[in-house]
Formats: sequence, structure tokens, C-alpha cells
Amino acid sequence: MVTHTGRANAMDVARKAIDQLRAAGIRVRLLADEAADLGVVDSAGSAGCAGLEVVEPGPEAAVGCELVMVLGGDGSLLRGAGLAREPRTPLLGVNLGHVGFLAEAEHEDLDITVDNVVARAYDVEERL
Repeated sequence: MVTHTGRANAMDVARKAIDQLRAAGIRVRLLADEAADLGVVDSAGSAGCAGLEVVEPGPEAAVGCELVMVLGGDGSLLRGAGLAREPRTPLLGVNLGHVGFLAEAEHEDLDITVDNVVARAYDVEERL
């Protein structure tokens, strides 16, 4: 999961999505700096609860992930796309910004989006 942690509403949405995914038995991988901002790591930098994995940002961050969920605007989505590019991990953008040109879902539909992720009820569309 990639989140725009500079906005309070984005962090609230991210925490809700994390809780929903974990409750469904989905393991969530977070970038270390974002996990710290979200308050889900302890002082040693370890995930504070089960079902979370914290990794350093970089080219290996999305390796082995089923998909990269991005919560934010187009800038966040582009950052997530950079992480997903090399391992060819599918990318799902949830718009929390103003325009959201690149996102596939809106934050008002977060519950439905998470349900579809859990059920694997989505199609992957190849793009350049």
C-alpha cells in the first residue's frame, strides 16, 4: 500500500483500508516512512500488529505482492507506479486528491474496493 501521508484524510482512509484488509486475512505491506507516519510501527520500526509487513521504499518494495494499492492523488499514483513497474505488479489507485485522472476508484467506494480486492474480483488491464 502506498499512501499520501501528508493529508489527514488520506491517513484515515489508509488506516481503515489496512484494518479491513487485515480483518479479511490479507497481509498488508507498507513503506517504512509511511508506516511510521500512520503510527503502525513501534519505536524500533517493527510493525505494531499482525498482518503488516514494513519494507524500505525502493525497487524491491513490491516484489511478491499481488497488487499495489495507492491511496492518494495522481502524484501518489505515479510514485506507486514506480514501485510496481519492475516486478510488474498490478496497480490499483484510489483517488483521494482533487482530479484523480489516473485512479480507478474513489474513496467513497473504499469498502467496495477492498471487498473486491479480498475476493480477487478485479481484472488487470495492461497499460504502457
